[in-house]
Amino acid sequence: MLRQWYTMVFPWKRKFSTKLFFSHLLLCIVPVLILTHVFYSQSKQQIQGAATDFLQMFTSQVSVSFNSYMSHLENISRTIYNDYDMIAFLGKEASYGPTEQIRYHLIINRQLSQFMTELPSLQGAAVLSESGLVYNNGYMPDVTSYKGQWEEWLEQIRKANGKFVVLPAHNQIYLNSGTVANVFSAGRLIQDIEGRRAGILLFQISPNKLIANDKNIDRVAQQYNTRLIVSLHADRLIYDSEQSPDFHPNAAIAHIDSRKHLLVKDDSSSLQVTLSVPYKELDKKLQIYRRLAIVIGAVVLAAITLFSMLLSYQITKPIHRMIMNMRHVEEGTYRPISSGGASIELELLTANYNNMIKEIKHMIEVVYEARIKQNEAKFLALQSQINPHWLYNTLESIRMKAHLSNSPEVALMVKYLGRMFQMALSSKKNNTVEDELEYVRVYLHLQNLRFDNRFELEERLPDNLLKLPVIPLIFQPVIENSIKHAFVDQTRKYSIVITGAMDQDTAIIRIEDNGRGMPEERLSHIQTLLLHTEVPDESSGSSLGLRNIQERLQLQYGKRYGLSIHSSSQGGTTIRIQIPKDKKEESDVQGPAGG
Repeated sequence: MLRQWYTMVFPWKRKFSTKLFFSHLLLCIVPVLILTHVFYSQSKQQIQGAATDFLQMFTSQVSVSFNSYMSHLENISRTIYNDYDMIAFLGKEASYGPTEQIRYHLIINRQLSQFMTELPSLQGAAVLSESGLVYNNGYMPDVTSYKGQWEEWLEQIRKANGKFVVLPAHNQIYLNSGTVANVFSAGRLIQDIEGRRAGILLFQISPNKLIANDKNIDRVAQQYNTRLIVSLHADRLIYDSEQSPDFHPNAAIAHIDSRKHLLVKDDSSSLQVTLSVPYKELDKKLQIYRRLAIVIGAVVLAAITLFSMLLSYQITKPIHRMIMNMRHVEEGTYRPISSGGASIELELLTANYNNMIKEIKHMIEVVYEARIKQNEAKFLALQSQINPHWLYNTLESIRMKAHLSNSPEVALMVKYLGRMFQMALSSKKNNTVEDELEYVRVYLHLQNLRFDNRFELEERLPDNLLKLPVIPLIFQPVIENSIKHAFVDQTRKYSIVITGAMDQDTAIIRIEDNGRGMPEERLSHIQTLLLHTEVPDESSGSSLGLRNIQERLQLQYGKRYGLSIHSSSQGGTTIRIQIPKDKKEESDVQGPAGG
């Protein structure tokens, strides 16, 4: 399951250090992001909860303030009953003389002025007598001049039978100044001692003045950009902080989207107070926490990234060092790795690798020395194998010639034979191509003495090739093999042509004859023997000399050099000899590289 998850996260092939870096970074970042998100969410909930609690308390305070004011207004309105003579005057003004009317007018105005003094949030106060006269104070308009809505409200007060009645918000136009004000009204019916109607006491209250007198309301409104709505439980508006100044009486309470605003209500009294705060205002309070979360996340992310890079480097550095040393091993250089690593496991791996390198180097040195000694012994054995081979044939020729006639040619043959002994048994490790050609010439002189000059030698080699060093006895066995197997018709002349060429680093020498050639099966067999010299050859015959040369060349110069043979059953055979141009090649057994 974990492997499938890892493959899904890292589907591409990458370096171990890259995968380690991103894996550690991912495993560390995810918890940090989760913690940051939890921190921010908890902070948001706490701020919203604290704001909700505060606004709930504030709303309750506004509600208590409004209701306290209205209760105070209702209690003060009862003081109108302290003067029953004035109430009796209101019920039958026409029966009083001018002097009495003036006196009572003064009494009523003094009472209204007292109301205005004790209640600073009043816009105005008025008394409407039963006869229709209006006594007012402050900015109280002449309500008798308004028809329609006021008639309905006054009738509502009369039907309340002396109870205090609160009327909804409305526009009030003051005739003297033409000013339009948002107010709401409250009043009660005035009755005499016998319960007869005497008039109506009416107050005009300015909610703006009432709120302006409360500094807490103004402070909260500026802090949270709040919207305050006060209404009667009959859904009649008393105050709306965002309502247009020209709204109509009985205006509907505005609908507020609860998805975008936090709504806090208090309807524990006759008035309902609603406070609306946009969520975006609360989010502003979260900006400091948001910035703090971003800063903390960025700092932690940078620290985790740096730590991941250092951890990846510390773990993968020994691995990279080991990979580089393994590449050196491939090139033949065996160097141990310095100890040290990010963990005990890597130190143990480094120690085991160093021990392995030491063992390999030691084993290669031992095997290399053994192979050198083996190759030297094999080379000497192969080289010593040549002398008896040609010496037997030469002595046999001399014996036959001496047997047939007492010819002076015998002395010449012995002379040539001595020259061949001298050259073959020379202590020089390497001859030149010129030395090998001289050996071939002497050998063919002997063969021409034997076979009545039937062999012709043609040499076509460049001068620079003649000076090329070469191991001894590689040309003569090839020509001897040709004479033995290719020249079967002793009645005709035979030619042997030696040619050569050189390229950048290789010399190619060809020895061609015009003998009878080889059948395809025999040619294939010899080519196989020359190609696989490491396989023992249980057969004997014409391939012995060629195989001997092939082994010596490859032991001396390496597997890329040696003999190749081409022949045809129609006649003619070519032996191709490839040797290095101007330096001795390494043998097929490679020695230990320097460390």
